[in-house]
Amino acid sequence: MIKLENFIGDIIYISFRQLDRFKDIGISQNGHYKLKGYDQLGLWLEHPGILIKRVLDISGNPISLKDQTEEQVQADFMVHWDNVNSLLHYPDR
Repeated sequence: MIKLENFIGDIIYISFRQLDRFKDIGISQNGHYKLKGYDQLGLWLEHPGILIKRVLDISGNPISLKDQTEEQVQADFMVHWDNVNSLLHYPDR
């Protein structure tokens, strides 16, 4: 028997029913995501990458291009069960 709990930490393919529900967090396509967990509300997936670019100083003034910094931030996002169209797992990878 296949159990979802055995997939935690694996990369899965997920097809979303309503992709537009994720536009605010930068998810724009069905695809491969790392499964971080699940609960009664849905699946928790690792976000493929949030990049925060610092373009203003603490006073709100623009920073020159050479002094701007970027930071990759790790984040997870939830997919509610009603928005899961299909899942694909690769058991031997």
